[in-house]
Amino acid sequence: MELQESLSTTLVGHHPEDAAAVLEAWPVRDAAQLLTALRPEAAAGVLARMAPAQAAALLGRLDSARASALVAALGLDRAAFLVRRLGAETRAALLEALPAERARPLGLLLRFPPGSAGGLMDPQVLALPEDLRAEQALARLRETPENALYNLYVLDRDQRLVGVMNLRELLLAPPEASLGAVMRTPVQHLRADTERHAIVAHAGWREVHSLPVVDEAGRFLGAIRYRTLRRVEEELRGAETAPGAPTAQALGDLFWTGVAGLLEAVAGAAAGPAPAARG
Repeated sequence: MELQESLSTTLVGHHPEDAAAVLEAWPVRDAAQLLTALRPEAAAGVLARMAPAQAAALLGRLDSARASALVAALGLDRAAFLVRRLGAETRAALLEALPAERARPLGLLLRFPPGSAGGLMDPQVLALPEDLRAEQALARLRETPENALYNLYVLDRDQRLVGVMNLRELLLAPPEASLGAVMRTPVQHLRADTERHAIVAHAGWREVHSLPVVDEAGRFLGAIRYRTLRRVEEELRGAETAPGAPTAQALGDLFWTGVAGLLEAVAGAAAGPAPAARG
């Protein structure tokens, strides 16, 4: 069983698109058993690549502890995309089971319609107050480098977006200078209610690799990353075929049979009889 689980996790990690296609052909109960047997990171990678309705059905089938572990392993935008599709009671139980540092930004994304700038942004992007000194800003960056972008957004004490600077400018700034003294204005930005076509068409993408998102009062909410822009562009072009699909086709029926068989072996060992193999 340990060898099967290790092989299955490795295979799923390298070919999550193929595993997603296999699981989409299974009954929800059996697919949920398999996701329970996999490590959260591997299971989340498969879930992220499944058709939305089936992925949400699977997520809703899991107990709240397991579902929250998978949601914690997903990217925030994808997690919000799937959690929106859950029933109100299931969604509330899942959010309750999440750690606070994950539940807060996810809850913020869920306030906005899917496909809007507010629903697509990363709410954890670092933004700092204008009265902070440059040396203090660098210290904050070192504390949470995972939340930093190439651009650093500057806010007033009412949380309104007032300026921007890149990391090179911050490094070259006098240590005692306030961010307000060295920041640039105006700032290219998006309103939270901006829809996908307008997001993609925004002129700011010609100059920057992320765009800040603000509410109707100009308060900073987060930023849309360039990788999110590319995903939205693909969705608008109707590119629904997963990136790994041509590879899967080239590998042929032998690969598909191997994936399905190995996954079924793990699911069967974890939860009784496995579903019949799919051709």
